[in-house]
Amino acid sequence: MKCRRILAGLLAAALAASLLILPAAAAPASVFTDISDPDTAEAAQILYMLGVVDGTGGGRFRPEGTLTRAEFCKMAVDVMGKGDLESAQRGRTIFLDVGSGHWARGYINLAASLTTSGELAGVDAASDGGETAAAADRLISGVGDGNFQPDRAISYGEAVAILVRILGYTTADISLGAQWYDGYLAVAQENGLLEGLNRAGNATITRGEAAKLFRNLLFTKGKAAQDCYLVAKLGGSLTEDTVLLSLDVNTSGGSNTVTVANGAETRSPKTDRTALAAELVGVRGEMVQDKEGKFLTLRPSEDDSIRRVTVNGTVDANYITAGGEKITIDPETTVWRNGEATTFEKVWTYLYNGTPVTLCYGPSGKLDYVFLSSASQSSEDVMVARTAPNGTTNPFAALTGGARDYRIYKNGVPATLADLRQYDVATYDSASKVLSVSDLRLTGYYENAQPTPTAPAQVTMLGQTFDVLPGAVSDLAAFAPGDTVTLLFTSDGRVAGALDPSVARSTTVGVVESGSGNRAKVRPLLDFFNAAGERVVFEGETNMSESNLSKLVGQLVTVSSGKDRIYLSRLTGGDQVSGSLNVSARTLDGVELAENARLFERVGNSQPKEITFDQLTRTTVPAGKILYAGKDYAGKYNILVFDDVTGDQYDYGFSLFTPRSTSDDPMFADNHKIAVKNGANPSGGTALISGVTFRSNEVIGIVASMDTMDGTPKLAGSVTNLQSASGVARGAYDPENHTLKVGEQVFPISQMVWCYNKTTGYWFEADTGYERFELARAYAPEMTVYYDKSPQQGGKIRMVVVE
Repeated sequence: MKCRRILAGLLAAALAASLLILPAAAAPASVFTDISDPDTAEAAQILYMLGVVDGTGGGRFRPEGTLTRAEFCKMAVDVMGKGDLESAQRGRTIFLDVGSGHWARGYINLAASLTTSGELAGVDAASDGGETAAAADRLISGVGDGNFQPDRAISYGEAVAILVRILGYTTADISLGAQWYDGYLAVAQENGLLEGLNRAGNATITRGEAAKLFRNLLFTKGKAAQDCYLVAKLGGSLTEDTVLLSLDVNTSGGSNTVTVANGAETRSPKTDRTALAAELVGVRGEMVQDKEGKFLTLRPSEDDSIRRVTVNGTVDANYITAGGEKITIDPETTVWRNGEATTFEKVWTYLYNGTPVTLCYGPSGKLDYVFLSSASQSSEDVMVARTAPNGTTNPFAALTGGARDYRIYKNGVPATLADLRQYDVATYDSASKVLSVSDLRLTGYYENAQPTPTAPAQVTMLGQTFDVLPGAVSDLAAFAPGDTVTLLFTSDGRVAGALDPSVARSTTVGVVESGSGNRAKVRPLLDFFNAAGERVVFEGETNMSESNLSKLVGQLVTVSSGKDRIYLSRLTGGDQVSGSLNVSARTLDGVELAENARLFERVGNSQPKEITFDQLTRTTVPAGKILYAGKDYAGKYNILVFDDVTGDQYDYGFSLFTPRSTSDDPMFADNHKIAVKNGANPSGGTALISGVTFRSNEVIGIVASMDTMDGTPKLAGSVTNLQSASGVARGAYDPENHTLKVGEQVFPISQMVWCYNKTTGYWFEADTGYERFELARAYAPEMTVYYDKSPQQGGKIRMVVVE
């Protein structure tokens, strides 16, 4: 039986399910350079470390080449650990066609002398082509007439028969079939020896297929054995529930180690490997070690589902965004980072666009852990493109060390060599083989350097301190505090280079979160991090008066700096874009949107919130509704900020109105206040100051503006009354598209729709709006629905009442 049976194709399946796709020409990490199939490469790697195969020279294995009977005999002897007995068998003649000059004479004679129990026996009828009683438990026999045909290509049936005998089966255990090998194939199929292979018994096999057969043998139980062959016969070991974290290659000492985790504990067994297949890093399974305790490989668990994504969008304490999808992660989820166990709650602030993330889901479908591969902090793994790339060669080739199977991500999305530009910064993660490229730049006043300006380990700009990589020290030495400089950053916010602003300049776009006096707090739209691992927020004295600054709170601005000042300049839609956004074509005025385009929406003076394309239900967005559009290195729009286009920023529900209090003493006067009641706040949410009067229990939507002093939401920046339609039949719903026909119009159902049972006075409870709507729809045949706008203007069903 197969030891904890695991599909041979699991590595390839894990790769196919991943969001990180290897280039077609990529080869997996292996001692052999000519194997492109991950499963074959891993099999050959294991056999190489066990001394079963050496390849054909020059780092080649020739996986498509055929294997002779003599070559297979040598592999069989070596996999049994009997190779040291070979020299004693060279002087004997057992087969007429295996003379003293044949290179494999000792191996063939030894194989003919070994029994299925692995012990040496006397030689009698081995040269006879048939299975005599005396030869029934021998590893190999001849082909008749005293010959062996050592240089003939071995057939699939012959190869399987030999391995079945190695597992301890004799002729007495094999059933008869139409062909002599049918019984052997049946036993091998039952035991799992043939996983990943399907050949006719008389067909020849390739060297790659032979490698898979021998790899399968290691993890197959022998006749009546409790453990698989590797453990029972070769003294190896298997350790379950092991996560493979990293490989540390010691090029000088040659003593390589892997870091693995069992539970919360880590250890570092030695290994002869010099590379790991990217599909193994961060994966949980059985750790395989030889009799000396050296790490051979990790066999991924068939019960786990591995998903590899790249952060591309917003990250919060309970989710990441990748490929436009929000992936929920519980704050207490275990995260492996830098070889140590922590929790998502403690590390989410360190994630940035372009971060490779491995997600492991257990048998129940629950996310068990997250693995973050970490690029080296050394200057050797970070590089600036000092010259303009030509689009066909990699300016960062020195980072990858000649590897061919790396992947390029620029600003968080898959990229090609044609996407690379001068002064881009690249970081190479050798474990996951990801080349992360960033064009993040910040231009401003050089405020401080530590410990010295000539050898800075950290620099300060716009009140933020950033780590300086060794490769940037010589750049910064050409500047002094007080100069204006452009810093070049890695994706995670480390300074990799510095340039004069006349050479390269960056305009950072942010939102003014608060303003007090002439002091402002500005948060960049796109996150990056300072030396403390905190999201950068610029804060300081501005070049503006208090009254002018108050008008910028909640607005989009460009940010730069001078001595003791932050310079802010408001962005306006008319100055930035013309034409409309075609939502389905994803073009703005005919110009393509970048694959990783990020969308933000602001209502009135509220803080911009990130949205996704599926929230844009209208077909076009006019220029007047686009507050800002920024382009990336390729001239594609990668940042869009909209003015109230989805309606999703409002908090919808029944109005809860508190009228202004009256008093003869103006010190005790109060303002009108408005709040809404919904499933999230059945008693009413935060009361906001309102200049408009309402009747309580109207169905409305409200958005909080940002206070002009400290950014606390106190004002109702925008309020909208909803329109209603009663008697809408449950059958008007299209569950596939999540739309509802109301009269002659078809409305999308809001992903956050609230549903209320008027009879019971309770809100329907579920995790999503779609689930809440299904509960309300099932409760009553008809419903009253509330919507904010027409479907053509982006309107959606915001609230449903049944009774």
